[in-house]
Amino acid sequence: MTTASDKVPHDDFSEGFKIGFQTVQGVNNTIPAVPGEPGIPGGMTPFLMGVRAGIKAGKGTLAKQTNAGPPLT
Repeated sequence: MTTASDKVPHDDFSEGFKIGFQTVQGVNNTIPAVPGEPGIPGGMTPFLMGVRAGIKAGKGTLAKQTNAGPPLT
């Protein structure tokens, strides 16, 4: 059985960045250049780190900080 988690590209930082940016700025805005992939802390995936970077690039903020990774700076 395929689950939603199976469809998430967990190892794709670039795809996470695009999703994060579009979440803040909308799907019709031009996506900026994807930054280099940072080191990935335990409990995180490249995709999730990409989402965080995309949100930051879109000038958005995360509503709730969790213990899942380092804070956005």
